Amino acid sequence: MRNFFYFIARHYTTIFFIFLEAICFALVISFNDYQQAKYVSSANIVVSSVYEAEQGVADYFLLADRNKILARENNALQNQLDMLHQQLRLMRNATFNAKDTLPQRYVYREAKVIKSTTNKEHNYLTIDRGTQGGVKENMIAIDQHGGVVGLVTAATNNFATILPIINTSFRLSSKLKKTNFRGQLVWDAIFDDEAELIDIPEHATVNQGDSVVTSGSSDFFPEGLYVGTISKVNMDRNGGFYDLTVKLAVDFASVYDVYIVEDLLAKEQQELESGNNQE
Repeated sequence: MRNFFYFIARHYTTIFFIFLEAICFALVISFNDYQQAKYVSSANIVVSSVYEAEQGVADYFLLADRNKILARENNALQNQLDMLHQQLRLMRNATFNAKDTLPQRYVYREAKVIKSTTNKEHNYLTIDRGTQGGVKENMIAIDQHGGVVGLVTAATNNFATILPIINTSFRLSSKLKKTNFRGQLVWDAIFDDEAELIDIPEHATVNQGDSVVTSGSSDFFPEGLYVGTISKVNMDRNGGFYDLTVKLAVDFASVYDVYIVEDLLAKEQQELESGNNQE
């Protein structure tokens, strides 16, 4: 404190001069429109330059995060593209082909999820459409983007329950879309947005971001329905096979609109295959 007062005493004339200059400058700016406009303009330029420099530095340090965001958005767009292709394929299958006189195979019925669980080992969904609305057991359910939700297990006149992928009892024959290697999708009751794809042999080429679709080996699920994408690649402890984590296409915490898909030719196909098995 003594040094401060010593400094003031030594340079008080200079400090007093600067103080008077500041007062004069303020008076000139306050009572002269032209000088005031010039001052405001200059101040804006300086402040703008400072902000631009600050933003440039911030942008530089945020490049890594923005690149990660762009990568995630790109992956999401690719997944949406896959789903759109899937929806187009399903729509083509569901449309009567007059030229080839092929019968319509799939019928889609919209329903809404009115109750669901995600925190149990045996989760389920309840929808607001039942047998009077054309919903029966063993029909499959997909969301509005074409992602696999599950299988209808029971139906009353006005309601039905769905066994979803996130149920430890659920097993879905799935495959890697790029290479067609097949495995089983199972849920380990840990996260409601992930499942495990097992039985993929170690000689298969697998990368994060690869799409997983239904294989068509199931009696209920046709080939090519979108299941999710590979998020983690690990080897099974026993060796010989991958243990792949799949980021599910359906957000079961917020799923609301679903489509119940009826296969009009399922019974005919099952009867034919049942006859072959008896031989």
